[in-house]
Amino acid sequence: MIDSLQVSVVIPVFNEELVLHEFYPRLKKEAESWGKSYELLFVDDGSTDNSFELICKWKKIDSNIRVVKFTRNFGQQAAVLAGFRESRGNIVVQIDSDLQNPPEEIKRLLDAFTDEIDLVVTTPRKRRDSSLRILGSKALHSLAQALFGNRFKLNLSSFRAMRRSVLEKIDQCQDRSRYMAVLMSWMAVPTVYVEVDHHLRKTGQTKYGVLPLLRLTWDLITGYSNFPLRLVTYLGLLGAGLGFAIMMFLLYQRLVAGILIEGFVVLSAVFSFFAGVQLLSIGFLGEYLGRVHLQIQNRPDYIVHKVID
Repeated sequence: MIDSLQVSVVIPVFNEELVLHEFYPRLKKEAESWGKSYELLFVDDGSTDNSFELICKWKKIDSNIRVVKFTRNFGQQAAVLAGFRESRGNIVVQIDSDLQNPPEEIKRLLDAFTDEIDLVVTTPRKRRDSSLRILGSKALHSLAQALFGNRFKLNLSSFRAMRRSVLEKIDQCQDRSRYMAVLMSWMAVPTVYVEVDHHLRKTGQTKYGVLPLLRLTWDLITGYSNFPLRLVTYLGLLGAGLGFAIMMFLLYQRLVAGILIEGFVVLSAVFSFFAGVQLLSIGFLGEYLGRVHLQIQNRPDYIVHKVID
């Protein structure tokens, strides 16, 4: 068990002023009930409302709060990564501040740890998101299963708890793909799943809608699979086979049936097909080349403006 271990709670924040008024008191009350030393690590991802000022006000009266502020908005994954790197606890809990995952469930995550478990991942008893987002998540799960089989189980929940050893493994990964859910699934560390409540968002707008889910899908495909490159090969084989079949068909029609088919129409169709295959191939290759370019630049995932301890 983890009775003697310190707990860090990492909370990425971006324009959540309205919901923070309820989130912080509930989280504080929950943390006090653990009977363990803890820290509440808020990572302000370039908020343009008063989220940062509100957290700083609480910091003045609560020594358990620490604050990391970015120079601008770098995205949720960068904020989570910064929180992991700045955290000090032996157990690190990640939770969003939108209250869709209630802070009162954190205790259940901590209790789920054993000596053999390094990562605790949550699954909602009943998901309270829009139908479009639920459908997109199911499609992403199906895609991951098709691409990777049983190599790893993808879980997109951003409510999880892990040992520091998991964070050390994350830092060993130097690739540009930093989606924590995918990365942790890929590492396949000893994991247990806990069912938790999932609530509707009370106020504000979700920062992880359909478009970020599409970006995650593309990152999953190109960051953890060579499938697009294999697809180019398959399309090339298909194009070659189709071209050969058309050639044999035209020869048959001319030599056996005595029919001469207008060449311009056939050439236009064949040219359009091959042009499409080539453009698609160039697009896939460009995506992978772009990833190599970003890797060579070696820019940081985020820029920290200040850390308030």
